[in-house]
Amino acid sequence: MANTEPQLALADIQEPLLNTFWPPAPGWWLLTILLMAVLAYGVRFFWTRWQQSLPLRQAKAELRLLKEAQHSAQLNELLKRLVSCYRPGHSVLSAPVKQWQEFLQQQLPQQALPDLQKLLYQSQPDPADMAAYLQFANLWLNKVSVKQLEQL
Repeated sequence: MANTEPQLALADIQEPLLNTFWPPAPGWWLLTILLMAVLAYGVRFFWTRWQQSLPLRQAKAELRLLKEAQHSAQLNELLKRLVSCYRPGHSVLSAPVKQWQEFLQQQLPQQALPDLQKLLYQSQPDPADMAAYLQFANLWLNKVSVKQLEQL
């Protein structure tokens, strides 16, 4: 006996599988490109700032090694090298010791700075003066920023 009702002979309609994740809509492509551009700019920005602060970080690391009274000339050279990294043609780099001392004192007026003429050129510098100079350099290097060094 054959089935005479046409409705029973029909099978259910099967819909094709919907692929929901690929390819993304154009809006997702634009968002991805925008996020990649922002990420690239951010990486470049922070890398540039990291590179600009390298001399300051190196000066801080080198300052930790200078702790004895015989290192007063090296400490002075370290500070001058730091200024020359950010402002190579600054007039204070070739100025006499007195003008260098005035320049340093302007950078941190509230901190006492010993007489650099005596500290740098005496055969036996006073350990208290060297300690004061070390403290001054430490405070200045921790306080100063790259932007301030570039504006000297």
